[in-house]
Amino acid sequence: MNTRLLCSAIALSLSSASFAYDWDGLPVPADAGAGQKWELHSLSDDFNYDAPAVGKSTTFNQRWKEGFVNAWTGPGLTEWHPYYSSMSDGKLNIVAGRKEGTNQVYAGSITSHEALTYPLYVEIRAKISDLVLASDAWLLSADSTQEIDILEAYGSSRPGQEWFAQRIHLSHHVFVREPFQDYQPSDNDEFSYGGDKDLTWYADGKGTVWRDDWHTIGVHWIDPWNLEYYIDGELVRITRPEEIDPRGYTSGTGLNKPMHLIFNTEDQNWRSDAGITPSDAELANPAQNTYYVDWVRIYKPVSDNSGGTPSPSPSASPSPAPGTSVTTEMAHFINTGKQGSAISGDDFIGFNANGIDNINYNTVGDWADYSVSLSEDGEYAIELVTASPINGGIGAEVSINDIYIASAELSNTGGWESYQSHRLDNTVTLSAGTHSVRVQSAGSSAWQWNGDEIRFIKVGDAAPAPSPSPSASPEPSPSPSTPPVGPGVEIVVEAESYTAMSGLDTQTWWGTTSFLGNNQTGDWAEFEVEFPATGSYTLSAFASTNENDGDANMAVYIDGQLVAQSPILGSSWNEFNETSVGSGLNISAGKHTVRVESTGSTYIWQWYLDKLSFSSN
Repeated sequence: MNTRLLCSAIALSLSSASFAYDWDGLPVPADAGAGQKWELHSLSDDFNYDAPAVGKSTTFNQRWKEGFVNAWTGPGLTEWHPYYSSMSDGKLNIVAGRKEGTNQVYAGSITSHEALTYPLYVEIRAKISDLVLASDAWLLSADSTQEIDILEAYGSSRPGQEWFAQRIHLSHHVFVREPFQDYQPSDNDEFSYGGDKDLTWYADGKGTVWRDDWHTIGVHWIDPWNLEYYIDGELVRITRPEEIDPRGYTSGTGLNKPMHLIFNTEDQNWRSDAGITPSDAELANPAQNTYYVDWVRIYKPVSDNSGGTPSPSPSASPSPAPGTSVTTEMAHFINTGKQGSAISGDDFIGFNANGIDNINYNTVGDWADYSVSLSEDGEYAIELVTASPINGGIGAEVSINDIYIASAELSNTGGWESYQSHRLDNTVTLSAGTHSVRVQSAGSSAWQWNGDEIRFIKVGDAAPAPSPSPSASPEPSPSPSTPPVGPGVEIVVEAESYTAMSGLDTQTWWGTTSFLGNNQTGDWAEFEVEFPATGSYTLSAFASTNENDGDANMAVYIDGQLVAQSPILGSSWNEFNETSVGSGLNISAGKHTVRVESTGSTYIWQWYLDKLSFSSN
């Protein structure tokens, strides 16, 4: 194992050309496609940094969170606990142990903040535990309706478990939550072909016991209807379109939703109900109770220009007139947000910077502001370089200096990473200098497009008496965006008005003040908050605690994205003090889900909450 540290800058943005990784020299076994090559995705992680079981680390928290995609604590006898995962000696450690005084199993689980979309190849190097529990690596949509299992293995050396110890389960699920229905392919159902690359329970025919050594396991998520599974570089399973969703649970979309990456251990119902559950001795044995992951690498296909032939995507604009051409990368926004309601499965408010230059996770109403500097007066054409596999209902609106300019109907480019340029219908006359540019996704489709560049191409000289503000032809339309909120607006959220919670309850210990109490590390509450207008807000929490050393901490999520966190300090449980948790929070008009969670580094009583206050700046 490699023990060098990954600095936080690497954790935010990986570049295979600039850094050495544990998988260097190991070829990607899957085919990126004609005219494509693999590009390393920024969520890839070789775990060469420390993240202790208690308190983790900044590098860990930048890409992972303890627990699951939601508040669920696990199947059957499982209880996922934050102290049962860690990183040390260049690897991720997922541990299982007995919950004292019960027959339940504490188990580790971590989930990526970022969600992934097809096409991609994801591969791990892992050593499964010597337990009857499942050692898992999987992809799951935020609404828990679509799942791809990269690794599901049961490595116990217990007598009677030999069949499982020699197999790795390679499968997927599609769910209907209400009423609950679950489909996954089986080796024995009518969709199984019985071929050598069709079995969901894979054995290599050599009697390999998978717990005995490290192995690489990968999935090529080609599109919503095709999966390929690889073990130790060999293609071992192909999932065909008719196996993906034969019962129509996805309403014809297949595996199309962005999915979070999860590593965990589970005591699953179908095992424990049959009496197959770990003993106290097995759970207490370090040689048996840990599932290790050395690294995870993720690749997306991009155009391959190595042969000298110009890539058709993204394409240069057709022969613009000589003059200024200014390009702005879409990931280099100065502000982002959302107009309208959140979309199911979208974990980011506004555009999400995907790597150094591009944005993804873009749903209708998402927007971002850019600062664009032009060196010459003139008439400019505007192009957006985007990618999307969606047919119809995707588009963009552009405003400059708060004036609506034009919109563009964008087209299906064949994939989330197949970029093409789209020119807006209107040109605009602009003066030299710096301009504020807003790009907002628009259309009937919930999921929209990935973005690469905004291009301003000079196509003519300015009119003799140019307007100091950009003007559209023939007349500018009103801006589609909600007018920004001014200073002085306060939104107060009483703590007892939660819509969902875990571990907390409403209490009134003194006087007439009602508050959320009984709060220990990991407890949380969610609120539905209506914001009257788009703007920048400061968030304050009115909370009490007797912790004054920083161990009590509040993390705040909006629509599933971590936006702020702060220690809560105090000397008395019965004295509520105002703490500024975050400032400069760019929040769009409309209803949002706000979640507060106690995330201190030790398992203690945390803080009591009276109310939250959002004040416009």
